[in-house]
Amino acid sequence: MRAVFVDESARGNQYYFFGALVLDENSANFIEKGLDGIGQLLADNVAGFKNSTEFHGNEMFHGEDAWAKVPVVWRVKACELVAKVIERSGGEYVFRGIDLVGLRAKYARPYPPHLLTLAHLLEEVDTRLIDVHGERAIVLADDHHSASSSRRNLVDFKIQRVPGYTAKPLVNLIDTMYFGPSHASRLLQATDVATYFTNRKMTIVEKDPRSAAAVDRIVSRIRSATVSSYVWRPA
Repeated sequence: MRAVFVDESARGNQYYFFGALVLDENSANFIEKGLDGIGQLLADNVAGFKNSTEFHGNEMFHGEDAWAKVPVVWRVKACELVAKVIERSGGEYVFRGIDLVGLRAKYARPYPPHLLTLAHLLEEVDTRLIDVHGERAIVLADDHHSASSSRRNLVDFKIQRVPGYTAKPLVNLIDTMYFGPSHASRLLQATDVATYFTNRKMTIVEKDPRSAAAVDRIVSRIRSATVSSYVWRPA
């Protein structure tokens, strides 16, 4: 059995994204220990930094909240190291997105974007589980405002396809969708970093060439672990 760690990301009213790390026991253990090690590295070199600090892509990039007093060089290094851990873990990263402008133009009353993107993501994960791994998996996600609706809709996705949007019911995902706090899960944190930077690379033109180079290096490593990436742009 595998575990699927899911995180969402948006770019204003233009795009909605979901990313997932599909992990077996060994890759999950590798990522957890890897991020713990990075946390300790920063604690040893940055005054006041706690080794238990959450890795959160947006805060790391912008130097906010727990990352506000971390020098830029160490924030960049931490992001690159997280991406390297993902790359070397043996885990798989799946990314799905939807062009919200196109969705609103095509459909007068579209399916809720976050649930639609989640359906697209889980459909791809479900297909890989049986076609590539011959295993089933449980799904874990960060606590957020739509936890109850996402959990309820996963049950629906397992019974029937999303009319007009997905091709088949989901049959390889076990039970329901489980939600927990990302600050307590290095695996959800790794998924967050991967999804944030994949989003950023697709949707932002960096004004600072140093930022552009750093994002390129980070995303290059994430892409090494990416087995499927697609953004739906309704005609």
